[in-house]
Amino acid sequence: MMKKTILLAFATIISLGQFSCTTHKHTAKYYRSHPKELQVVLDSICTEGYNLYTAEYINWITTDSVLAHYDENSIGGNIIWQPTDSTWKSVFLDSNNEKCIFELNFNIHNQSLSINYDTRPLTIAEQTLRESRETMLRKALSQFRDSLRYNSNYGRPNIDFVQVNPKTTRMYILQGVEYPNIIPFGNDYSIDFDNDGNINAFRRYHNSLIAIPTIDENENPTSSVVHSHLKNNPFITPTDICNFLLYRGSMKETMVLSTALDGYIIYVAEHNSATFITREVIQKIVSNSSKNK
Repeated sequence: MMKKTILLAFATIISLGQFSCTTHKHTAKYYRSHPKELQVVLDSICTEGYNLYTAEYINWITTDSVLAHYDENSIGGNIIWQPTDSTWKSVFLDSNNEKCIFELNFNIHNQSLSINYDTRPLTIAEQTLRESRETMLRKALSQFRDSLRYNSNYGRPNIDFVQVNPKTTRMYILQGVEYPNIIPFGNDYSIDFDNDGNINAFRRYHNSLIAIPTIDENENPTSSVVHSHLKNNPFITPTDICNFLLYRGSMKETMVLSTALDGYIIYVAEHNSATFITREVIQKIVSNSSKNK
């Protein structure tokens, strides 16, 4: 299976845009020869990717809950944010965007959640956050609309806001998929805003969309999926991790072929961890596997 997976990597190459997922201090050559520092980078990307996944997953479950309880015409916008390191919160507004009609609180440590459908006024903090997010979205679309692409044959784009550090809110735009058994890698972007709502960075993580099936030709679940990054982006991206977690089904891991690092980054969902393995090591594993058959 490992050999089949590796061969698949070369058939699913994705060209990356000019922006990498984060700003790194060193070149890919440096990180390849400094594995501890490379692991620090990968750990950071895993944390960011999991936070993005949490935001989008909460968006999914809260939207389903609200639509099951209210008529669609009575629903306005929604806000999802992380009040503390251990909690996430989501509120949905009425059609006039004046009152809260749904509230969810989620604790990421013990996985507990509470839901409230009571109508109440927005708090000052919620109103401020709503206005801030709307301003960010308008600025993003005004400046980058022509650079954003999505494939309507698969689904509509999903938008998430995540506070990545005390000074930066990152707005992500992800390709949505409305069909089962597909993981979308690509058509993904992020735009960074400072606390005053000014744009600091725009990133295109992949130049195009590649929709990788999670089942084989016999409709059996696959054990792993692979795609490749070219030399101008050596690492797995937060959007790779997020979309894999969202759409993986029973799959436990995914791999990125890094041409810059000349090896593979293996992401394991259970541990939210990514590990780099050189091409030489992979080739030895394949060779030994072939000898043992």
